[in-house]
This record gives sequence, structure tokens and C-alpha cells, in this order.
Amino acid sequence: MKTLHLLPNILHEESTWRFDPPELDALIAESEKGGRQFLKKFFGKIALPIYLLNEHTQDLTPLLLIPEERVGLISDAGLPCLADPGSQLVLLCRKKGIEIHAYPGPSSIFLSLMLSGLPAQQFTFHGYLERDPALLAKQLSALPPRITHIFIETPYRNQKMLEAILKARKPKDLLCVAWDLMGPNQQVISQPIQDWKTLPDLQKKPAIFLIYAY
Repeated sequence: MKTLHLLPNILHEESTWRFDPPELDALIAESEKGGRQFLKKFFGKIALPIYLLNEHTQDLTPLLLIPEERVGLISDAGLPCLADPGSQLVLLCRKKGIEIHAYPGPSSIFLSLMLSGLPAQQFTFHGYLERDPALLAKQLSALPPRITHIFIETPYRNQKMLEAILKARKPKDLLCVAWDLMGPNQQVISQPIQDWKTLPDLQKKPAIFLIYAY
């Protein structure tokens, strides 16, 4: 590998967003299926070699030895390295003197923050919060004030997360939930905790949560 290209990917399978990708000789992806889908959508072909980088990858050294010269790195959705695999590979590439190029594109973190209307002067992305209900309630209650807190959950646990937030946070705290971003059914709701009377159905829908704590 002589050049690593950090490439954006769509957030929703029905998204019509496009970009002009660079010429590639190979692709690094989280899954074979995801890599083929990316190549088909943006390159119109699926013939390039695909190498895997995901939570099961123990040794990144073989990726540095990829024989193809121009290699792209993607995540399943959004931008690589942001809440997705890639940062360690980028650091190793820098140490090896491999040229790196990054391309702007969709990120659920920044897109939801822009759409939320919540203050963005200071914000923190937490990734996934605690799974244990008691620990989650404690973590939600302890969020520092005057900062927008952003986090995600697996789709099948979204409804429980929403209910936990409503129980743990203060009535005047602002809560935004954004789901199906960039899809035809994209929805964003931002309002104080006290105004969340009717809850949306978030089951099995990719969602992101934002809280501005007072």
C-alpha cells in the first residue's frame, strides 16, 4: 500500500447521496458484503480485492502489507475512524510514511448535531453508554451541564434507551432523537424532556441521541 484513502459512506441504504471517489486498487471494509455494496454504489463494479478491518481484527500489520497501491478505507456507514474502526490503522500508516487522504462526507454525529438545534459550542460524543439499567441511570444522571452529549445505541435497544433518558434527566433538559438519517423517512425531534409525551417507535431503526444538560 502506497496511499490510503479515508472514504465516506452513506448512512442509509436508500440514500441518494453521491460523491466522486478516487481511483482505487483495493478496499478495506468492515465486512465483505458492506464492501461490495459500497463498490457497486460508488464505482459501479465489485471486482476489487476487499480486506477486512473490524472488531475481530487482532493484528493490523497484514493491512500495511497490502500489495495494491491505492487502497480505500470505509466503515459500514458514515466516516471511518469516527466511532468506527480505522484510527489505529491511520496511525500505523503515518509511522510507515504511507500517504493518507481524507474525504468529507456524511457523519451521523455531526449531521444530528446540525439538525438538532442544540448548542454546539461544546459537545462530547460518548459512543455507547452502559448496558446495565442501574449503571445507565447513574451515568445519565451524572452528565455534566452546559454541554451537548451525543451517544448511540444498537437499534433493538433504542426504545429502552429513550425511556431511560426520560426517567433520568431533568424536565427542562433538551433531548433530540434523530433516526433514519439521510433516508426517505428521516425524522428529528428536539424538545425538553417534559414535552416528550408521545414516544416514537425507534425499534430496529438506526438512531442517535443528543442531550443538552442544564
